[in-house]
This record gives sequence, C-alpha cells and structure tokens, in this order.
Amino acid sequence: METAGEMKMDKYYFMVAQKAEIKNGERFLVVKRAPNAHTYPNHWDFPGGRLEQGEAPKEGLKREVKEETNLDIKINKPKFLFSEKLNVNHVVFVVYACNLISKDLRLSHEHTDYKWVTKEEILELETENFLREYLTKEVK
Repeated sequence: METAGEMKMDKYYFMVAQKAEIKNGERFLVVKRAPNAHTYPNHWDFPGGRLEQGEAPKEGLKREVKEETNLDIKINKPKFLFSEKLNVNHVVFVVYACNLISKDLRLSHEHTDYKWVTKEEILELETENFLREYLTKEVK
C-alpha cells in the first residue's frame, strides 16, 4: 500500500529500433530472428536494430544491416514510425527505404533464415508488430 508522498513507479527504457526496407522489384528482404532472441523469437523482420548511445541514425542502421546480413545499403528517407512497449522498454521503430549496394548476403548468429517475399507473402508469416502494421497501413 502506498503512503502519503510515496509514488510507485515502474522504470521504463526508451529505445529506437531502425529497420531497413530493402526491395528487389516487388519483393522485400526479410530475416528470421533466432529462437533465443529476447523479443519476437522465430519471427520474420526487416534487417536492422537499436541505435547505440550517441550514434547517428543512418550510421546505426548501416551498422546493424552490415552486422546482421553483411549487406551494404544506401539509406533514403524514413517511411514509417511505430511505437510499442516491449517488456520494460518503450521502443520506437523507424522504417527507412533503402537501396542495396552489395549483394553478398550472409546472416549473423542473430538470424536463422532470409527470404525475398512479396507483401502478401510476408503477411502470411509470423512477424513483428511493426512490420505487420507497416505493410497493412503504409505499403500500397
């Protein structure tokens, strides 16, 4: 029970997760998260990840995509924002339109598979919330 002057507060952390929309014609690159991932294990996702403290957004996304897929990208503009609470964190997802520069795709230990799939095929997969929202609201 709270007493006068006391306030119960949960501590939440704010994070920015950046995701790369990489397309080849009408097909999107999606990667499958490993079974031991802290959030959304075995779910399909766009490549990308969290910004590190002090990191510029575009540099952080290039770093994450390179670490996860070995691909080099050119980042264009942000296309979509999505926010959700995951565990004790509040995460804002930013999806950027990107162009592929290199094509030597090799997955890191964070992912177990990749596919080039259409919007309709992605929606049949088990995906992260931001990706489903992005494809149903933004991508025509």
